Amino acid sequence: MSDKSMLDVKQLSAYIISNENQRWATRVVPNIKRVLTVTGSGDQALFYKLAGAKIVDTFDITPNAGVIQDIKYNAVKHLDRDEYTRLLVNLYGTADIMSIPQMKRLARFLTKPSRKAIKNNKSTEIFTAGLTVSDYPENIPSDREYLKLRKLLSKRFSFIRSDISDVDMKLRAKYDLINISNIFDTIPDASYQAAVLANLSDHLKVGGRIVYLPQAAQFIYKKIPPINSFNGAKLVYEYTKKHKGTELISFQRVR
Repeated sequence: MSDKSMLDVKQLSAYIISNENQRWATRVVPNIKRVLTVTGSGDQALFYKLAGAKIVDTFDITPNAGVIQDIKYNAVKHLDRDEYTRLLVNLYGTADIMSIPQMKRLARFLTKPSRKAIKNNKSTEIFTAGLTVSDYPENIPSDREYLKLRKLLSKRFSFIRSDISDVDMKLRAKYDLINISNIFDTIPDASYQAAVLANLSDHLKVGGRIVYLPQAAQFIYKKIPPINSFNGAKLVYEYTKKHKGTELISFQRVR
């Protein structure tokens, strides 16, 4: 994606809460240690840590996704669970988010890019994508999970600002799992999707998986032929699983 295109999405709003059941989705594939996931609302990274991932890298087209992830990381470390929930409720649809009491307490812990983004968008509602916390309460960590997260979070999640078509060029690691959320719902071009899968498969370990959580799938993926990358990776459809309104399609690298 060009620099101009990146500027065009500068003000894209981010989700305050995931509309996918993260507690389930992050545990469908067991024993994963290194994950790349869409940043989204920041819930993906938190629940992958709870599921046992040691390293979680994230990417998203909007910088505001990186901001909410940074906020949640620090909220878990410095606020109790009730304050965390109230913070998310208050962040949704609020322009001057630094007027929120919990944000005043967290400001000094945020990264410089997050503080700059908040300052530059003081009169902009940057967390209005999707619905509110009350619509997806399952994506609020339980009391036990919250305390576990506080112990687990010792290093900030990395954030790569990128479109899905370019993120492979910014990766240096190989992953056990890559989560592309529901991005393919908005890409009706089969060759485009195949190219994205091929490029990402080069950043999977052999046996690793790409998971897609569709809400409006464009194709019947179990019918697609194996996908081969220029570097020799081979990706095949593995399975589709569903749980209470959340669907997950898995592709596995077999070589």
